[in-house]
Amino acid sequence: MSYWVVTVLWLVILILYVVKLRQSKVAGAGIAVLLIILAIDAFRTLFESVYFGLYFNSRYGLLPPGIFDTLSDPALLVVPKLINIVAGVMVLVLLIRHWLPRELRESEALRRKDTVLDSVFDRAAVGMVLHAADGSTRERVNDAFCAMVGYSREELLDNPYEALTHPDDLEKSLELRRRLANGETETISMEKRYLHKDGHAVWGSVSSSVIRGDDGEVLNYVSFIQDVSDRRAAERSLREATEGAIEANRAKSRFLATMSHEFRTPLNAILGFSQLLGSEIFGSLGDRRYKGYADNIRDSGELMLALVNDVLDISTIEAGKRLLVMEPVDLKCVIDDCVRTFATMAEDKAIDVKTEIPGTLAPMTADRRAVVQIVLNLVSNAVKFTEPGGTVTVSAGPGGGSLALTVVDTGVGIPEASLETVTEPFTRSHSNPHLSQTGTGLGLSIVKSLIEAHGGGLEIDSSPGKGTRVTVNFPLTPRDTGRRPLDAAGL
Repeated sequence: MSYWVVTVLWLVILILYVVKLRQSKVAGAGIAVLLIILAIDAFRTLFESVYFGLYFNSRYGLLPPGIFDTLSDPALLVVPKLINIVAGVMVLVLLIRHWLPRELRESEALRRKDTVLDSVFDRAAVGMVLHAADGSTRERVNDAFCAMVGYSREELLDNPYEALTHPDDLEKSLELRRRLANGETETISMEKRYLHKDGHAVWGSVSSSVIRGDDGEVLNYVSFIQDVSDRRAAERSLREATEGAIEANRAKSRFLATMSHEFRTPLNAILGFSQLLGSEIFGSLGDRRYKGYADNIRDSGELMLALVNDVLDISTIEAGKRLLVMEPVDLKCVIDDCVRTFATMAEDKAIDVKTEIPGTLAPMTADRRAVVQIVLNLVSNAVKFTEPGGTVTVSAGPGGGSLALTVVDTGVGIPEASLETVTEPFTRSHSNPHLSQTGTGLGLSIVKSLIEAHGGGLEIDSSPGKGTRVTVNFPLTPRDTGRRPLDAAGL
């Protein structure tokens, strides 16, 4: 009776396997193969249960005795064994057909991946080094790194880590390696010098990373090294050129300052004696033309002294030796004084100089000497470059968090191409000798340096033939108070 229970049980299992096999198409070939193997085993078990169930039930009289006689035939007893053999062969063939090709495919895929990785490693444009887990032993290097340091692959694999690194960079390099090995970081980057085989140093930009296994264990370290020797050489050349230019500029400033001081001594004598001659203090010169010549000598001397003072100012500013003394300054009084200074020059050219300053303009905190020099330079330029019969307007007033000083003239104007360079030292806005005026071209440069030292700014708006508008913005709140060196960074 138990054989029939087993038979029914395996029959139900076989039916379930067949049903699942139909549903397994969406689940993948692996599940389908597993179900087929189990179905073969269920069929084999079911056949044995039916066969031996009939055999033993007929033997004990539960079924007709003829069934026992038939099944007792030795030839039929071989059938269950054949069924077992066939089932085993079918399962073996099925496994071989399903698993072996996949193993072969996976093996081929891995081989191809290894080939690709080998090709990438060996042919990379940057140097690559594969280190062992100890961090110092090289397991593999590529051609780019060999070319960079001049060693063969065999020599590099036997060459200690310390021997290839420049002594001055070894301590930093070992410290970063230690951090990488201790797990403090997964990647390190640095620029270091390698010792080429012929002895010279080669700069390399190095990036090293950890390679870990699935369990997190450190397997290798990989380093990417790019030769940056050319860039380093270019940076060194640029730095040396910059330092040379700075030193040359300082030498120029010292020379100009020295020469300006030296020029003042004879100029003062020329001015003093020409004034004595022109005033005829010790008696008449005789011919009146001599007095005119003396006046011409005095005028030329005063012009020369003004030029020397400009050069001395710009030299002092460039040398960073001029100090600002911050104090309350009445801008209206300064403007009025400066306008009166050029009143005679303006009258000679029939130029109308106007001032537009509100009476409620509050004093500002600035260096008074610098403010006077700014106003004098701007008014001087405006009168100098304005044609006879023109107008110069000087105005001041608060606006936008600053105190704005504006000088507008109806003069020749500045070409657009010259606006960017007109505030550079020794630069003039006109190259036409009929338009050029006497001077060094330092006026606007000095104005720019002085206003920037106060934390303000200079704006120029001009068009040829339509005049020029120059605006200087003094901050209402200066950067600090007291004495400090003038900032000559803009020069």
